[in-house]
Amino acid sequence: MKISKEQVLQGFIHQFKAERDSLVHSAKAAHLAATHDESKAEDRHDTFAIESSYLAAGQAVRVAELEDTVREFEAYLGATAPHIQVGRGTLVTYDYDGVASVALIALLGGGSKIRIGSQTVQVLTLKSPLGEELEGGNPGDAFSVELRGSEKEIEILTVQ
Repeated sequence: MKISKEQVLQGFIHQFKAERDSLVHSAKAAHLAATHDESKAEDRHDTFAIESSYLAAGQAVRVAELEDTVREFEAYLGATAPHIQVGRGTLVTYDYDGVASVALIALLGGGSKIRIGSQTVQVLTLKSPLGEELEGGNPGDAFSVELRGSEKEIEILTVQ
C-alpha cells in the first residue's frame, strides 16, 4: 500500500491535536487543584499546591510545543511542489539494513510515530543523526551512519 504525504501529515496533525486537547484538560485540572481553597498548605511540609502548580506549568509548556508542531505540519500540507531532495516537510522512504522505512522530515515532533495501514511512519528531525544524513539526499543515494552503536547502511528509495 502506497501512502501519501497528505495522509501522513493529516495523521500526525490529528495525533498532535488529540494530545494537546488531553493536556489542556489535564492542565486545567492541575491549575484548579493548585488554586482551590482546600489546597492551601496546612503546614510547611504540605506541598500539594506547589506540586500542582509545577505540573500545570509543565503541561502548559507541552501544549505550546504541540501547537507549534501542529502549525508546522499544517504548513507542510500547503507545500505542493514535488520534492527531489530530502528536506524539511518531505516524506522519505529509505532502506535501513534491508527493511523499507518511512519518515517525515520536520523541525518539530521528532520521534512521534503513526501507523497507516501496515506501515509505521516516524518523524525525524533535521537535528537527529539520521535526519542530518538524509537531508539533501536524492532517491538512489546510499550512505553509512552510526546508529545505536553500530554502522547501518541506508539507501534513499523515494522522496515526496
